[in-house]
Amino acid sequence: MDLPQVSRRTLLQGALGAGALSALAACGGGSSSGKSSGNKTLVYADSDTPPSFDTDTGGAVDTGESIVANCYGGDVFGFNKVSGPNGVLIADMLARGTKGGIDMGFAESVDVSDDLRTYTVHLRSGVKSALGNTLTADDVVWSYQRSLALKQTGAFMTNAMGITDPSQITKVDASTVRFSLPSPSPIFLKVNAAKLYAGLFDSVAAKAHATAQDPWARDWLSQNTAGFGPYTVKSMQKGRFVNLEANPNYFKGAPAYSKVVWNAVPTSANRMALLQGNDADIAVKLTPPQLKQAQAAKLKVTSYQANQIKSMQLNTKYGPLGDYRVRQAIAYAMPYEDILSSVYLGTATAVRSPLPSSYPGYTDEYWSYSTNMDKARALLRDAGVSGFKLTLSYETTNYDDPLIAPIVKAALGDLGITVELEGLPQATFSEKLYSRKGQAYLVTNWPFVADPGYALGVYWKSTAFNNVGAWSNAEFDKLVDQMLVEAADERRYALAKTAQEIYMREQPWVLLANPGWHVAHSAGVSGLTWYPNNGVRFEDIKPA
Repeated sequence: MDLPQVSRRTLLQGALGAGALSALAACGGGSSSGKSSGNKTLVYADSDTPPSFDTDTGGAVDTGESIVANCYGGDVFGFNKVSGPNGVLIADMLARGTKGGIDMGFAESVDVSDDLRTYTVHLRSGVKSALGNTLTADDVVWSYQRSLALKQTGAFMTNAMGITDPSQITKVDASTVRFSLPSPSPIFLKVNAAKLYAGLFDSVAAKAHATAQDPWARDWLSQNTAGFGPYTVKSMQKGRFVNLEANPNYFKGAPAYSKVVWNAVPTSANRMALLQGNDADIAVKLTPPQLKQAQAAKLKVTSYQANQIKSMQLNTKYGPLGDYRVRQAIAYAMPYEDILSSVYLGTATAVRSPLPSSYPGYTDEYWSYSTNMDKARALLRDAGVSGFKLTLSYETTNYDDPLIAPIVKAALGDLGITVELEGLPQATFSEKLYSRKGQAYLVTNWPFVADPGYALGVYWKSTAFNNVGAWSNAEFDKLVDQMLVEAADERRYALAKTAQEIYMREQPWVLLANPGWHVAHSAGVSGLTWYPNNGVRFEDIKPA
């Protein structure tokens, strides 16, 4: 099927018809400002459909995060929007203070105890799900109980908020929930605002589909949405499309687009062709050459430096990689400028710390790893290593990994390290990555919360699930634990500085580039906003 020849009308009719939606035009409504915008359909092109709509139990998949953001709204709280560099709208996740940058979302207000251990949330009245049920304290309690009981991805975010036991969440009355924490949590609200794993679920709807064998309605919620957010899934066909419809009960008012057709288009060239042919309004995950092509074609590209880290993650349990001097040598051997120029064509930026450069507490004071082969060879001699074999695993479906891998191979070959390249499909790569059986991997990560305790702990604390290289440093762990409970910003940032110094000495992951957030779209849409998951929220988008 030659997608560039498929018209917008054909795509819409195919997705809407196959999904059993009645017609392109449906009940209209006002935008969030209350002005009528008529019946409008937004066409969105991504690489795939979500494997599941239930991120509480699914793995960390960006398409699943996008569904939660658009259909559930994240959790109780959200982020305010502010103007970032070059006028790009961004979530205000960089504001300081416990409540800094926080939008109340589904909450009317929140009371925070002086010791930052008790958060009492007062819910808005009249908030309804797409299924017509009113949000109550029972929905909040059930959603958190579910995450804790299932002990999977949703539980990670819940634990990051300081909640590890159901007894910490209590219903005060029908519209009030109290969270009682064992330790202070200065970032409780910021983690909640970035929480794209779990609901808030409409527990009335979910319980109606629970069974004795499936008490948390995992089967039903994997294929259906039951949220209070701006959109709901009306139909889908895995690997082809998802049809979303505006929540007619949304408390902020109807979004500008009453329907969204999410088309799965695996090849980025075809996503670009659909956008260029006016057969899609938004296309994501385009390659740097295609982003340049889009700009040349007078399409729009909204970009932000964002919070992404492309790295070579090293298994510190594998032979020579256990010696930090060997890891330092690999870092000195990397041709960083070549990667930025030849792979990313100027659309990426350098990374000089494990903390994203926009995050509070960031410092590049300890960066010393500009390409220096003499220094790299000297470090290997000091470590008593004359050369070894190293398998570098990466995803073949990514644009950048197959280009970066041979550059790494050549650079390390000059150092006497023989690199075997292992390109794998996504599922196989993920299995190998999280089984911790590989030796080195090319991976892109992004910490959801703009706080050094969270951002450093989520990947490099010795007990972190994402610490795929099994790096362990007791002093670093202690610093992370202190940051997570330290209320004073400046003291937390001082701890972060020391933690970054340890990281840069130890080099558990070799930091290669920040690819940035880039979304190509037609000139007919506006309002795209960057959020920490680097996804697109359809509620923000309006006709230009």
